[in-house]
Amino acid sequence: MTAAPPPPTAVRAHVLIAVKDLDRAKTRLASRLDAERRTALVLAMLRDTLAAAGASEAVGEITVITPDRAVAAAAESAGAHWFPDRGGPGPDRLNAVLRSAAGAGGRGPVVALQGDLPCLTGRELTEALVAARPYRRAVVIDHHGTGTSALIVADPAEGLAPQFGPDSARRHIDSGATALAGHWPGLRLDVDTPDDLDAAAELGPGPATAEVLRTIGWRDPSRQC
Repeated sequence: MTAAPPPPTAVRAHVLIAVKDLDRAKTRLASRLDAERRTALVLAMLRDTLAAAGASEAVGEITVITPDRAVAAAAESAGAHWFPDRGGPGPDRLNAVLRSAAGAGGRGPVVALQGDLPCLTGRELTEALVAARPYRRAVVIDHHGTGTSALIVADPAEGLAPQFGPDSARRHIDSGATALAGHWPGLRLDVDTPDDLDAAAELGPGPATAEVLRTIGWRDPSRQC
């Protein structure tokens, strides 16, 4: 499926994707998957997210923020930039590294995007970016209704002002962001729990995630989104 092109005058966006150390990733799946399989799944979901973002005609640059060399290698192999996460521990680490990386882009919109969106399509991301253009800041709320799949800032000079963490959707809206109402099931479906992974397998993940799910025997997914 090809992405819908934006108007020719649009300035393309800089997408930021933050990914933590693989040994700390997706611990809520530990009841079903061991560390090796969780690592394979995280990298696969990142590859599918990067492929979808790269397929969006509204995206001009992608940067993956991570302290993990395996994640950095996956990003670079997909044609994305790597921004090293050298932040220390603390509850605001994710927001701090996003703020730092946001200042390293161009003059177009900045998007803080989750890296675990295996059903994301380039068309969905293009449509969300087009829908966000009238607003200074906008959010795509996740399928649970409490988290943030994407934070979109029209002008990087405004500052990203990320509020990721528990109940991030409400906190982004309270800080002035507008919630976008588009029907983008893949963009809204970030994967943290076994139920989320079941939903992704049902919706239809990208090829890298589908292959991992087949390998680990989760399901036999077919691409539907």
